[in-house]
Amino acid sequence: MEQETKIGPNQPNGKVLISTAAANWADGAAPLANPAGHSFAGSLTGVVANAPDITFLAYNNVPPAVPNVQTKSNTKGVIIVSTAARANEGRWIVHTVPGFPAAKTGYNWPAAENAKGHLLICMTIAETQINAIASSLIRAEPFVYYNDIPESEIAGMGDFKKLAEGQTATLPPFTIKQSIKITAAAPIDVHIYSKSAKSRYEFYKKVILKKLKKNIKVWSRRDNKLKGDCRVVERNIRLIKSPAQIGDHATNIEADESNWIVSEPGNIFCFMDKPYAKSQAAEPAMAVCIDQNAIFARFDAIAAQTLQFHKTRNARTKLVPEMQTGPAQNTGKLLASDVPGNWEDGARDVAQANGHSFAATLNDVVGNNNNDVKFLAYNNVPPGIPNVKTKSNGKGIIIIRTTVGQNDGAWIVHTVPGFPAARTGYSWPASEMAKGHLLICMTIAKTQINTIAASLFRAEPFVYYNDIPETETAGMPDFKKLAEGQIPTIPPFTISRAIKLTGADAVPVHIYSKSAKSRYEMYKKVILKGLKKTIKVWSRRDNKLKGDCRVPERNIRLIKNPVEIAGHPTNVEADESNWIVSEPGNIFCFMDKPYAKSQATEPALAACFDQAAIFARFNTIAAQFLCFCYYQITQIRKILDAKIQMVQETQIGPSQDMGKFLASDAPANWVNGAAAVTADAGHSFAAALNDVVRNHINVKFFAYNNVPPGIPNVKTKSNGKGVIMISTAVGVNDGAWIVHTVPGFPKARTGYSWPADEIAKGHLLICMTIAETQINAIAASLFRAEPFVYYNDIPETETAGMPDFKKLAEGQTPTTPPFTISRTIKLTGADAVPVHIYSKSAKSRYEFYKKVILKKLTKTIKVWSRSDNKLKGDCRVIERNIRLIKSPAQIGDHPTNIEADESNWIVSEPGNIFCFMDKPYAVTIQK
Repeated sequence: MEQETKIGPNQPNGKVLISTAAANWADGAAPLANPAGHSFAGSLTGVVANAPDITFLAYNNVPPAVPNVQTKSNTKGVIIVSTAARANEGRWIVHTVPGFPAAKTGYNWPAAENAKGHLLICMTIAETQINAIASSLIRAEPFVYYNDIPESEIAGMGDFKKLAEGQTATLPPFTIKQSIKITAAAPIDVHIYSKSAKSRYEFYKKVILKKLKKNIKVWSRRDNKLKGDCRVVERNIRLIKSPAQIGDHATNIEADESNWIVSEPGNIFCFMDKPYAKSQAAEPAMAVCIDQNAIFARFDAIAAQTLQFHKTRNARTKLVPEMQTGPAQNTGKLLASDVPGNWEDGARDVAQANGHSFAATLNDVVGNNNNDVKFLAYNNVPPGIPNVKTKSNGKGIIIIRTTVGQNDGAWIVHTVPGFPAARTGYSWPASEMAKGHLLICMTIAKTQINTIAASLFRAEPFVYYNDIPETETAGMPDFKKLAEGQIPTIPPFTISRAIKLTGADAVPVHIYSKSAKSRYEMYKKVILKGLKKTIKVWSRRDNKLKGDCRVPERNIRLIKNPVEIAGHPTNVEADESNWIVSEPGNIFCFMDKPYAKSQATEPALAACFDQAAIFARFNTIAAQFLCFCYYQITQIRKILDAKIQMVQETQIGPSQDMGKFLASDAPANWVNGAAAVTADAGHSFAAALNDVVRNHINVKFFAYNNVPPGIPNVKTKSNGKGVIMISTAVGVNDGAWIVHTVPGFPKARTGYSWPADEIAKGHLLICMTIAETQINAIAASLFRAEPFVYYNDIPETETAGMPDFKKLAEGQTPTTPPFTISRTIKLTGADAVPVHIYSKSAKSRYEFYKKVILKKLTKTIKVWSRSDNKLKGDCRVIERNIRLIKSPAQIGDHPTNIEADESNWIVSEPGNIFCFMDKPYAVTIQK
């Protein structure tokens, strides 16, 4: 760590702490508002001004000069790298200052932040570590506002590339807001709200009402479940009575396809792409809200005609023009934002190919006569594409002009299914004449389409046409994702990464992050679980989360407020920083989210430093007024792994370098291994894996491990480890399935290499000789256990007609029932051994030992496994007992104990069943 700066509220100067000389806080040399002479300015020299060989990526949830950004992230920081030849230098800065620093425009401290406390941490790192940092940041969903790091510096850094391209949206936030301005003499503010299907939010109440903070009047079709709601003063949902009048056009909600709202008090009109129905809570949705008095007044007049306290309906509009058609009306009503006196009659009926605003607006979309106009069109009922399945209800077009030097564009939103067909002429769907529709056309700057795309992306529209060239959207990552049809869906939901800062005494830094989808409370479910120590918390907090001292050595203790930072008084109400220290030391963690219940549904990130001097300074603050509160904490859980084989079975006890060997065709007793397991030959581990760790012309294999070799910090709920091997020799039907418990092993095709730190643990390997034709049955079970596949060179010609193996090899996970499955295979040999494979997916939520194994075997079982303090032995049901084997135990003459043994297994009573289990006997395996 290079330096750490802390300022208290209303303090012009900061306090500096350097990890290499951290005796105490030192006074900042100059006020933070000064452009030089203090540590903030020193750390950011190459960020706020041009510097040779310095490039960086900056992120902030309140980015400088980018107003009204909506993100659930609270993360602020800068990643800096040197592009000098052969240099491997970089920095990672994390801080709490919104709107700061502005890139390459000089140092400019936000004056409004002087009243608040802030924290900046600058870490010197190796450039090669930025991908590990990026891997965590992606899950925290930062808003990246500047990046000039060349791709040549990040070659091979997949996570950094995703971060730099803005692919953080593939992990929720579930709702987002963006703001644009419609270009005109008097620019009109447009606010775009969207949510993904995964949010499960009822859009009108949980998003729109919450954002507008006003009564809303709703015109929309509705179901019989959602009603008007007038219980909260100034937060009513009032349903407009049907029928209604649009000018002199009668309309009703049964026949009208549009959904819109107006606010009370005004001036906000919102076009909604989903009706007011309970079903949209499980679907993506989007709203376009226009803040303009004249537009509002026209729709408010409709709402005022027959206002009632629950009902709904829809309409059509265009901005620079806006057009509404009532049901069974063949001509529309037109409203232009620059002359919004009242609705005007459409010049011709909407079925005509020209002469009215629908046709004029779409002239360059349906025609093919202007090479400078390109567009992207989306519709949940796309023209000419039958039976599309999508949860989206969005319909619209983004149009740009490619003429050199022009920055013109338009965004059209509408309600017409199957319309417009691209480049094939104007063709109004005759069946839609009986319905009311709304079209809104917004003229925009071309540079704003990425902002629009950022919102559309969460609404998951179905894109059916796009001819906008990539040269026009360079640097627009959200538009790229939208055009490619990406949707925000990907786990893992929490992740941790470890790096080391560069310097004489390299400081280890552990980075913990979680996505909003995890629903985890960050301090308790992630940090406490990761550190496995009591933590003392300095943070703003709500009145819901409390301290928790019930579990020994796993307390959450809240630091009493106010405190002093080396002479600077501070308090949690005015201090923007959030941090923790561990007890016992030496860990200090910078937290980007406060200790409040709301962050359970938001992304979050923590950077934890294991350094005594830094810890001591913050621990001194924590010790001043430490308050011990009592509330609650969850149990720390641990996941375990296992693996086995048959023709031979090898078991090693903790701290034994020689295994014990058992062959199914001569199982008199355990036989001593012929050589140490660390040796590359001469023992059963090495023999079983000979064609895995080395090349063999006819042996191909598929390997999986929750801790794969050479791939650090993989997060997976699976604990499975194993190898499926086959022979590709013509006419041969040979194979093997190996299951084991060794993390990071074996490495494919690179020689036998036993992980040295696994000698201290007990392990189990089982090798089963099988027919090649049985691997699909094995795959059907493995598929539900969701293993992490790290190597596969089995050719598709060998697995033709094996759909479960194909799904397994492609990393698919089970999303539909059944969530548990059993398969039976037979080992090859003189006395073929029957093997029954039981598996369950995470979605089943079953406790595996009792709900699956005991139920299937219908016998008492004896369990050898680590266990938590929640699951116990259970002898209540006769002949269906779960009995825990006492620890320690003996494997031949090898002593072993459950604390150090990685294997989990059971035997039945009465016999003859032995089961290798890939998860320990703990309540966590339900998930």
